[in-house]
Amino acid sequence: MSRTRTTTFRLALFAASLTLLVSACGGAGPEQTLIRTYFNASNVGDRGSLVNITMFRWNADEKGTVRGPTVNSVSEERSRPLRVKELTQAVADAQTEEEAFTQEKIAYQDENFEAINRVLEAERDDESVASRDGDVQEAWTDWRNRTMEHSRSVADAQQALSNEEDTATLSVYNNPGAGDLSQFDGEIVTKDVSVTATVDLNGNSSEQELTVTLQRTILANGDEPIEGRWVIANVS
Repeated sequence: MSRTRTTTFRLALFAASLTLLVSACGGAGPEQTLIRTYFNASNVGDRGSLVNITMFRWNADEKGTVRGPTVNSVSEERSRPLRVKELTQAVADAQTEEEAFTQEKIAYQDENFEAINRVLEAERDDESVASRDGDVQEAWTDWRNRTMEHSRSVADAQQALSNEEDTATLSVYNNPGAGDLSQFDGEIVTKDVSVTATVDLNGNSSEQELTVTLQRTILANGDEPIEGRWVIANVS
């Protein structure tokens, strides 16, 4: 190799190394790639791309289109236990309690069928309940109130489970080893990425600092945990 070609090669290698170093110092990396993909898709309403990378919708019509987001810093990661297994059990417990309560309610209803019908008829016609049915009205009111309480308990448990599943699933949905999340312990890992970007809204442009919260799921799986990919959980 000639001296000129050797010098040129060394300069090219140095330039490439310098580019990588500058990119690293400027925060370029997987976080920036994900964030830029997210905002590019949000700007044009590309729901097909967004559904695979985010749980949070950035409304470009209301908040503006975001151009050139650049990572300033990335926070330390923080984690909390994955609660799908726990919340699945909570749903099962609430449903079991509701079923046992329902059986007791049916037994009471069968024993007091005629009196309950008289109470319901009086309430429907906005009339006073006969004195002989006063105790039944009080008891049946309590049964009805507790019916609603059990229904709310089941619904709340199911909603909590659904929220946790939604939080965890996106990160691992394409991993065939994940399967039924209720069979896994694990954790939800979160980190905040500070970015600077140009935001265009109503014909005006401004430089803004945004915080993008990234999240991923890690499932305990013996000696080889299943590590989900980072997805966008929030932008503020």
